[in-house]
Amino acid sequence: MTEQLRNIPTNLIMGFLGVGKTTAILDLLKQKPENESWAVLVNEFGKVGIDGAIFSAAGATVKEIAGGCLCCALSVPFQVTINRLLKDVRPDRLLIEPTGLGHPKKVLDMLVSGPFQEALDVRASICLVDPEKLKDQRYTGHENFIDQIALSDVLVANKMDRADSVAIQLFHQWAASSHPEKALIAQTTQGQLDITWLDLNRSANRKAAFPDRHKDIQFAPVDHLHGQLNNNADDGYQSFGYVFPEGSCFDYAQLNALLGQLKAERIKGIFCTNQGWFIINSADGVMNKFAISSALSSRVEIIMQKNEAQDIAVSLNQCLLG
Repeated sequence: MTEQLRNIPTNLIMGFLGVGKTTAILDLLKQKPENESWAVLVNEFGKVGIDGAIFSAAGATVKEIAGGCLCCALSVPFQVTINRLLKDVRPDRLLIEPTGLGHPKKVLDMLVSGPFQEALDVRASICLVDPEKLKDQRYTGHENFIDQIALSDVLVANKMDRADSVAIQLFHQWAASSHPEKALIAQTTQGQLDITWLDLNRSANRKAAFPDRHKDIQFAPVDHLHGQLNNNADDGYQSFGYVFPEGSCFDYAQLNALLGQLKAERIKGIFCTNQGWFIINSADGVMNKFAISSALSSRVEIIMQKNEAQDIAVSLNQCLLG
């Protein structure tokens, strides 16, 4: 079935942890022509899929691969999932969101020279950057961070409302050092992208500084307390993924207090509370909450530095009602 498909416009939307990729894709979906069907392939570092549920709540067609980088241990599931997505949806456009801790090179290689080279028309890859992170050696020295920027065709400074003049200058220095030149350099807030950027051309001449930056990750799901806890660790980061049994309900005030005090790189969750269902998305201490009608179950994914790990499962269970 998929071999009959030809030249489906495809884009990578990439960027490091907490930069706003999910918000950006949601904004692009709002701009989608009404007569088109778009699909989203989501890859997350943690084993508990959150972004897929967020996109589904927004009405998007989603397939999800959780638990590591698309191009490493998950290369076979990656190919199987794309095949299934193309067969079932036959989309007019495919958006791929790799994990913020992932390296894009092998993903691009598989898309443009692998089994999908006829079915997919890979266009501009878009990388979002938080300019304030360019002051921090933890990011600027991270090989995946460097190559996400290097391999992008469109480089976007997001969260400009929070960037000072030093951060903006650093962003332009990074952008100017790119060879070949970017197809577009832009600035935005709240992940707002222009849909026309998706149809800019991809340059095949972009090179990764660390092309072999890949390694298999071993996973060890653990049953714990009142739900399913799944941990993952790599590159100095620890992921805590937690799926709660159907019917679990949280005290809204207690949950907000707990999540607000965690020292986390990123928190994403879907929760049933005594004030309704909510999507919670937090990065850099800024928490956004969106009411939704319902979901299958409450779940959360928390990524933090390894040395800041806490007994999150116990604390979350203490927020449950009943």
